[in-house]
Amino acid sequence: MRTEKLINNLIDQIKEAQIKLGYADETLRFYYPVSSLNRLLETDFKSAEEMVQQLNNAVLWQNSVLGILAFAVRGERVEVNVPREGAEYVHGNIKAPQFLCELIELFSKNHHCDIADITWLFGRYSEEYCCEKMPENMDFDYVIYFTGEGIDEYYYCIKMEMGHTIYHRFTKEDYEAMFQ
Repeated sequence: MRTEKLINNLIDQIKEAQIKLGYADETLRFYYPVSSLNRLLETDFKSAEEMVQQLNNAVLWQNSVLGILAFAVRGERVEVNVPREGAEYVHGNIKAPQFLCELIELFSKNHHCDIADITWLFGRYSEEYCCEKMPENMDFDYVIYFTGEGIDEYYYCIKMEMGHTIYHRFTKEDYEAMFQ
């Protein structure tokens, strides 16, 4: 079981939430489908129950920079509880990525930004990005991601609906799994 990818993903999600909402000295909860956690941990658990039992029994989380993580079953998903120390660690030690700050600002100041606004921002950081129209049967209109390394590793799926534009960000592996 590889814990680094999960820890890094949690750090990224905590930092994104802190950019959007500010720092809160509280326990944080994140919800993952079993398939996503399997990809992050490089495991092959069949159910949330089996996964949670094994994860809660693992001593791997005792030395985590985020503190001792706890896991619970919530329907078909796994709830990951990050203690207050984890939120504090991210707040005090992880610098907010400039690209993500500007992307969040774009979406918060312009609730109906268009694809040209979004690609302009990506282009400011690198010419090495890809913007693709999503197939008709998908929940999103576009996917945009950097093809080069070092700026941002996530895939941003964009939805424009009823005058609002939103994004969801996925790991490359989770994005690719949407098409299987």
